[in-house]
Amino acid sequence: MKALQAWQSFINQRSPREQQAIHLALGFVAVVVLWQIAVAPAWQVWRDSQTQLDILAQQHADMLVLQQQAKQMQVQTRISTEPSAQALQSLCAGLGEKVKCSRQALRMTVDFKGLGPQALAQVWAQARSQAQAVVLETHLQRQGELWNGQWVWALPEGAP
Repeated sequence: MKALQAWQSFINQRSPREQQAIHLALGFVAVVVLWQIAVAPAWQVWRDSQTQLDILAQQHADMLVLQQQAKQMQVQTRISTEPSAQALQSLCAGLGEKVKCSRQALRMTVDFKGLGPQALAQVWAQARSQAQAVVLETHLQRQGELWNGQWVWALPEGAP
């Protein structure tokens, strides 16, 4: 209460012009504080909302694609070891001398040199879907625009 009385006394001792300047300065400070605390954060959220919605829409679309792939994998007929190995070997043969395959029991090692990124992605996807193989190890080395490396795939076990 004493602080309020001291403030009133201080203001009353000033000329009307000074009182008006003090009130304007206090009003300006109040507006700035209100802006910083209440308006600016809400404004920032509103400005960024469309970007966030676009990102979320893209993530939702990606999730739907992954869901569809998962459903396809669930209904896919399981193949046995031999057809899986044959599928991987035919993938290797289709790429010529750039790819060499060797089999050891339930593992298939695929060595490749000079594969482009598209061919690399295509072989990977086909090995997963057609041969139903699961990658155990991956070693990749980039040389310019091409890739060298090795994959070790686990073949499915037993009969379907």
